[in-house]
Amino acid sequence: MPIRTLSRSISSRRTKLTSSFLPALLVALLGSAGSLASAQTLITLASFNTTNGSNPRAGLILSGNTLYGTTRIGGANFRGTVFSVPVTGGSPNTLATFDGTNGANPVAGLTLSGNTLYGTTRAGNENVGTVFSVPVTGGSPNTLATFDGTDGKHPEAALTLSGNTLYGTTLVGGTNNVGTVFSVPTTGGTPTTLATFNLTTGFLPAAGLIRSGNTLYGTTGGGGVANAGTVFSVPVTGGTITTLATFNRTNGANPLAGLTLVGNTLYGTTNAGGASELGTVFSVAVTGGAITTLVTFNRNNGARPVYSGLTLSGNTLYGTTQEGGANNSNHGTVFSVPITGGPLTTLVSFNGINGSQPLSGVILSGDTLYGTTSTGGTTGGVGTVFAIVIPSSCSTPDFDGDGDEGTDADIEAFFTVLAGGACPTGTCASIDFDGDGDEGTDADIEAFFRVIAGGAC
Repeated sequence: MPIRTLSRSISSRRTKLTSSFLPALLVALLGSAGSLASAQTLITLASFNTTNGSNPRAGLILSGNTLYGTTRIGGANFRGTVFSVPVTGGSPNTLATFDGTNGANPVAGLTLSGNTLYGTTRAGNENVGTVFSVPVTGGSPNTLATFDGTDGKHPEAALTLSGNTLYGTTLVGGTNNVGTVFSVPTTGGTPTTLATFNLTTGFLPAAGLIRSGNTLYGTTGGGGVANAGTVFSVPVTGGTITTLATFNRTNGANPLAGLTLVGNTLYGTTNAGGASELGTVFSVAVTGGAITTLVTFNRNNGARPVYSGLTLSGNTLYGTTQEGGANNSNHGTVFSVPITGGPLTTLVSFNGINGSQPLSGVILSGDTLYGTTSTGGTTGGVGTVFAIVIPSSCSTPDFDGDGDEGTDADIEAFFTVLAGGACPTGTCASIDFDGDGDEGTDADIEAFFRVIAGGAC
């Protein structure tokens, strides 16, 4: 019988679940409880060795069962590479190498459209930088655009694709030589300068952009009232930069990572500032206003998130810190924090052997996070690709809140609420039992029974 059908049957009849019925139901739905447990795990999927790339600074993108990324240096010409790695792990496959004439030192992540990867190089083209494309199957980089300093210099961030247009930022260059926002057609051409920064509107935009409607949002590492960085917006067609928020060190400083938009709220990280001057996770309304500090880093729980944009799953944000970690490891961490703020959870503290200094954020597929470390690993200490199975976010097995876990009363209360009835005790847990944002699904039911059987969420 399908789980949903079973749940409706139990709920509609208000069947009294006897203690003899419970084990049979658990076995029928899930098999033996002993097979349910799973552990949070860090897996090194690949280690770089200079020949196949070195020191990845950027994060990953996923397509099918393949991860794609860039390395800052290494490869045949020691100018950086584009690579792929299976999600199951293995040696990095070099898709493209840079030689200076076609770009050099890609420090940004990739953007995928169809069978083409798009990215930027910080150097090359007389050390000013490029926009490039590469087939997902590999081949020579195709230079789509080059910068000349007046229209920007040193693009360090991933590109945002909308329609047939790529949007990005340059770290410096432009009218005031403190950075620009630009666009380039996917077919290539001269970069269009959409906005130029100054010391007041911010400078050194190291992060990429996000688009919502006709507006682009981003951060600058410096500038603003306190010279500690800003959150800004600019029309997608170009024009005046609007400063949505400025940092003052107390609420964070030097945001180097891009933003995550959820509803009407922008979320991000700062590299410094906060109570310990080691960085923060923050939120700010998309319309601008006061910055809310969700968490501050203290080295033991991580320190100095660099280009770590945040990834959202359910009500949880995931990111990385370059430094800090448990037991004074100082090799960096992967962390999670509730979207509303609150206690930070350190999911992994790196130890050098399994990677060190993750500079970019993570991506999530299913229950697995994927990312890179810029150093560490077992083949020369020049970086890794890793995966982490994230821990449970399930509600308590004491569903009815009476102090007894996993009883017949908990099961009956669960199905009563699932069917739209009132909680018998008035203190029931969320019907979104697995914490994925969807209430009363088959996944919630299965997660409920797994947890009360003693298994992992």
